[in-house]
Amino acid sequence: MPNITEAELKKQIKAKNYSPVYLIYGTEQMYVRNYTKRLVDAVAGKTPSDFNFHRFAGDVNLTELAAAIHVVPFMSEYNVVLVSDIFIDLMRDDEIELFKEICGNTVEGTVLIISMPSNVPKSKKFDSIVKQTAKKGSVCKFEKPDAITTEKFIAKWANENGKLISRVAANKLVSLCGDDLTRLRNEVDKICSYAKGEEVTVEDVRKLATVNLESRIFDLSDAVLRGNGDKAFRVLDLLFYQKEQPIAMLTILANAYIDAYRMRVANECGVMAQTVAEDFGYGKRTFVLKKVSGSTSRVSTEALRKSVAILLDADLKFKSVKVNPRVYLEQTIAQLLLTAREGRV
Repeated sequence: MPNITEAELKKQIKAKNYSPVYLIYGTEQMYVRNYTKRLVDAVAGKTPSDFNFHRFAGDVNLTELAAAIHVVPFMSEYNVVLVSDIFIDLMRDDEIELFKEICGNTVEGTVLIISMPSNVPKSKKFDSIVKQTAKKGSVCKFEKPDAITTEKFIAKWANENGKLISRVAANKLVSLCGDDLTRLRNEVDKICSYAKGEEVTVEDVRKLATVNLESRIFDLSDAVLRGNGDKAFRVLDLLFYQKEQPIAMLTILANAYIDAYRMRVANECGVMAQTVAEDFGYGKRTFVLKKVSGSTSRVSTEALRKSVAILLDADLKFKSVKVNPRVYLEQTIAQLLLTAREGRV
């Protein structure tokens, strides 16, 4: 069977016409979790018996998995085996081959569901499992929805809370919190609980939304590039207060500068932002290229180049030498501020 769409998966569930093996994965984890649950509930029932429902996760014992697949259903039509977030990238080649063999040797009366609700491996190992599953069963990949669909979800969730929300406010929420639907759903529920009036306003979103790490890092890089050291160190203080991982902070900061440098070189060569986005695979993150252009307007290309070198050197040192994360990040920010100041145009 080939890859199937969300609509086709719904049809299979409604018709009770199940494939012997499923692989459900993708970048939109809310969909992955929701449809995995819907499928398990449909095949095994909402309160399945331990005789007919077997759950595996993480570091899976493949011998036990193979045995579970061969269990004969007891007082039920199906034996259901759910494998969640298996550590594919940590498996040896022979273990991958054995896992593929288990997926390929379907057993009548058993439905094997492989779900990746928290992790999307990007490796040839996982690609080979996708191909193997598609031969014997159904593969359903959920990608993040486009901006319009995301706005509709936000409006729907606000309406369920008895509130209205404008497109401007919905866009502001996405810009602050990111486009993960699970997080957005939680934020909409929270904001609707505290917001006064019948409509959620942009000001409500600004006051009540929990800003994600990428947005905070953009504030940090924006402050540095504009020479606002006080704001830069306040944002850094906030990130440490929120117990964000220093290596993640440094990685996202480096990516922000790389985005800025790409756009600067593109502008100097007369290349459009859309072309840069397509060449470097930005996809739905194309908007970041427009955001960084404003921050870098008064900083020279040479200063941007030096800043990228500083961040790459910091990343290497972070991963190879034992350092005090906070002190080292503060030193790095100071270097970036000095470079930006010296490179004013």
